[in-house]
Amino acid sequence: MRFWFSIVSAAVLAVAVMNGCNSGKISNSGEKMRIVCFGDSLTACGGPGGRYSDWLVQMLPDCEIINRGIGGDTLGGGRKRFAKDVMELCPDILVFELGANDYWRRKRSLDDLKKDYEYMIKTAHDAGIKIVIAGCFGADYDPKRKIDTARSGLPLEDYACGIAAMEFEFARRYGCVYIPVMQVDIEPNGIAPYWSDNNHPNKKGNELVAKRIKAAIDKVRNK
Repeated sequence: MRFWFSIVSAAVLAVAVMNGCNSGKISNSGEKMRIVCFGDSLTACGGPGGRYSDWLVQMLPDCEIINRGIGGDTLGGGRKRFAKDVMELCPDILVFELGANDYWRRKRSLDDLKKDYEYMIKTAHDAGIKIVIAGCFGADYDPKRKIDTARSGLPLEDYACGIAAMEFEFARRYGCVYIPVMQVDIEPNGIAPYWSDNNHPNKKGNELVAKRIKAAIDKVRNK
């Protein structure tokens, strides 16, 4: 069953890349620009009408906003569902937000995470999709930090720096608009009135997250 799923997923990706997901404009019949918000709980949180994508619906009435955030998801999980939740939808723009749960779990090496990260960004880029990378770790990036990227279970500081390095690298390599810290306007974490807990913004917090993401989307649209 998994083998068959892999074949179908590969076929979907191949067709999307060959057609170019400027085919997003084809599938939408030229009506609205389609934006897929793809990520983990930071994309899914906020409650009814309170996700950052729900705010984007109000801020970008000329766009179709689709939320594909799943709480607890990782880069490996995102890669498994990327064909269905992104490529089959043929968006014009992808808002990509993953890595926080890999950071907390520290079960995989940064080298392995990097393969999944680049697979998704490169696949979308090659299909003609414009990309916004919404990061959490940009402030932790230190190019001088020495990290054993082949080993799992590293200190959290190494994981944060390593994931930030991926974000910076792929944003540059694939021409993405990069938000180093998507929640910078509501830090520190957990402080009222913007957070539902220590890690997840509430509806009010996500309004400010959405404003920052909208500014990045505007840059992408003007490229």
